[in-house]
Amino acid sequence: MHLRDGLTWRSNLRFSVGPVSPSGGRIFGAADLEGNDRRTENAGDPVLGDVSIAARAIRHDDGAVNGGLNRRDVLRFGGLASLAAFVAGCTGKTSDSGTRPPLPSPSGETRGLPTASPSPSVRSPSPSPSPGPAKPTYAQLAKQMSGSLSRPGGRGYDPRALLYNPRFAGQTSPQAIAHCASTADVAACVRFAADDGAPLRIRNGGHSYGGWSSGPGLVVDLGAMTAIRIDRAAKTATIAAGARLADVYTQLGTAAVSIGGGSCPTVGITGLTLGGGVGVLARSYGLTCDQVHSFGVVTADGRLRTVDAQTDANLFWALRGGGGSFAAVTALTFDVRPAPTIHRFFLQWNWSAAAEVLDAWQHWSPQTPRELWSTCKLLASPGKGARPSVSGTWAGSGTPDTQLSKLLKGLPKPTTNFRTGGVSYLETMLAEAGCSGDSAQVCITDALKPANRYPFAASSSIVAKAMPSAAVTAIVDAVQAGLDIATMVEGGVSFDSLGGAVGDAHVGDTAFPWRTALADVQYTAAWRYADATKDPAPYNGYVQRQRSALEPWLGNSAYVNYADATLKDYPTAYWGPNLTRLREVKKTYDPRDVFSFPQAVPL
Repeated sequence: MHLRDGLTWRSNLRFSVGPVSPSGGRIFGAADLEGNDRRTENAGDPVLGDVSIAARAIRHDDGAVNGGLNRRDVLRFGGLASLAAFVAGCTGKTSDSGTRPPLPSPSGETRGLPTASPSPSVRSPSPSPSPGPAKPTYAQLAKQMSGSLSRPGGRGYDPRALLYNPRFAGQTSPQAIAHCASTADVAACVRFAADDGAPLRIRNGGHSYGGWSSGPGLVVDLGAMTAIRIDRAAKTATIAAGARLADVYTQLGTAAVSIGGGSCPTVGITGLTLGGGVGVLARSYGLTCDQVHSFGVVTADGRLRTVDAQTDANLFWALRGGGGSFAAVTALTFDVRPAPTIHRFFLQWNWSAAAEVLDAWQHWSPQTPRELWSTCKLLASPGKGARPSVSGTWAGSGTPDTQLSKLLKGLPKPTTNFRTGGVSYLETMLAEAGCSGDSAQVCITDALKPANRYPFAASSSIVAKAMPSAAVTAIVDAVQAGLDIATMVEGGVSFDSLGGAVGDAHVGDTAFPWRTALADVQYTAAWRYADATKDPAPYNGYVQRQRSALEPWLGNSAYVNYADATLKDYPTAYWGPNLTRLREVKKTYDPRDVFSFPQAVPL
């Protein structure tokens, strides 16, 4: 059965998936694929009962996850393509020196989710703050929270742990960090910021490309709100806002259900979804935001709401692609599908074929069935050389060989041509995240260690249609110029295919406007952790020269999840024809601009 025709909930249904791009993903190197040509059937019938799973790591035996080598092996053997994860903002494995023990939760709520799912139509108003001319104090806020509030010099105050990209380590530290344990904590923080006027930042996974998961005022850290509840009968999964992708995929895959999304293990599910959510299943499932059934949120008036297509429909529309400008999301309920079986492929050529490969890919990709997702990368690593590659996933019956033969026809023979047999959704998503053989918790912890993170610069564009040969030549030359930046670890471009199910929605159906585009493209540059706080000008310049090389053809368009603080007229660049409606929603739900940051939707 083709994915576009709907799904039958049967345990023997097979699919395929593969690599992803930047803020939601990584690209595997050749070593990920070698020696894994086998098939794994989905086990059990996923249509029984209601399962609640606490958001904790689920440990797998080494033999249970073997869709590829672990991240260290990828980096050792995978060549240039493997480091694209780092360049993408989801790099190596790392551990947060500020990782905290589990926080206590109030009765009636487990790690960010109520013990019983509320009706989608229920709204729970939060108590209003006491009247009076005096502004609230942080001491008063701390007393209202079941979690903890950290102040400078106090326990749990570690601004460095808030941001994934080490380049932002020197930015202004917050006045306070609220480690929220419940939706009530989040509501208290929002009310505090509204009354005090303190700049408010909501932190989920900490991957904001602009460094806006932190700020000078109150940071609301949702990292302890990670519960996941799967309702098999309703075919939904409700995920607390602080959950990271490695945990999400582990728990969904263990329950034999799935959603489509990015593959970086430490990216937060909320940030990914609010910006749209491009990932390895995008052409089969649609964007991550397309799979949302409802959101639990706290709006600027301090109210807890559940919003969906019927209740607060305009806010529901804006939250699917409009970013974090409208409310603090506390939970997301997704429509889930049977966990698929996945094929992956990785092809690489000598640099002399770069222009031919990119041109062939951009004409081939939109003609492929929606069951095939792919990414074309041109990456340069000073001292090691440059390589073009095409990798991706196949979600159809059989293998992707027939489709790949159409791409390879007329191209030089690739120097690397790896393909896997079908493996499970869980195995694939963990392998994509560089977690093969590790539990989600081990992978996340390792992925946050400073030694495994690279500072990076990034920007993006939207490819509306196939580019002329002059554009292809321009970007190939711009990428190659990175070989002269001796201190750069790796840089280049990643073209991620859209189309398929992404285009099933119309431009105005959600806030994400690029429904008819061929691809998004990300420009990146990564450098050594030891140089994280040094002048980023060489890397920023390289990224901007790549973007400028394509601007005559791609214009100022951009993808909001790959935020670039230097963009001119960022609202139009990110949201295009949907900007007017987004501003109306902003004025309705956040007229005082409580949810503000440098590239928020303007009032």
